[in-house]
Amino acid sequence: MVTSSLFTVTEWTDEEIIAKIRAYADSKQLPPPAPVEAVAELEAAVGHPMPSLLRRLYCEVANGGFGVDGDVVSLTDNGRWFSDEESLIKIHQEWSTPQEQLDLYPNHILPLATMGCAIWWCIDLSTPEGRMWGWDPNSLCERHRLFPEKFTFAEWLADWLQGHRTFPDVPDMPDCPDC
Repeated sequence: MVTSSLFTVTEWTDEEIIAKIRAYADSKQLPPPAPVEAVAELEAAVGHPMPSLLRRLYCEVANGGFGVDGDVVSLTDNGRWFSDEESLIKIHQEWSTPQEQLDLYPNHILPLATMGCAIWWCIDLSTPEGRMWGWDPNSLCERHRLFPEKFTFAEWLADWLQGHRTFPDVPDMPDCPDC
C-alpha cells in the first residue's frame, strides 16, 4: 500500500493495471493503440525512453483517453482529442520550443493529462517509473508552477482506477518571495 498526502492505493502490477485500463478502453471505445514508431519519435525528441507502462498502454491498449477524467492525451493525432491538445508529440514540440525567458519546462517532463483551467498532470521521462509532476499556472510564481509529486505513473493510475479524481498538490513555498 502506498500513502501520500493525496491518496492511499493498493499497489498493482503493470499487468493488472493494463488489464483494468483495457477493460475501460473497451467500454469507452477509445482509439486503437498508437504505432510503435510514434513512441520512438517521442523518445528521440525527449532523449529518454518512455516509462514501460506508458509505452505499453499507448502501444497495446489505446492511443489516449484513459486516466483521470479520461484526459490522457493521445500520443499521435488520431482525430479524437482528450484535452485541448491533439497529441503528446505536439505538446512536446510546443513546450520544448526555446523561449526568450528562463526555460521553465525541462525537456523530459511532459504534460500528460489536463484537469482543466490549464492544470496538468505531467510525467518525467527521465525516470524509469515515470515520476509524476503537477503544473498549475494559477498558483505560485512562474518558477514554481511545475512541481514534483510523491508518486509514480503506476500509482497515479491505480489511484484513478480506484475511483479517485486527484488534482496536483500545489506545494507551500514560504521561502519564495514571489509565490
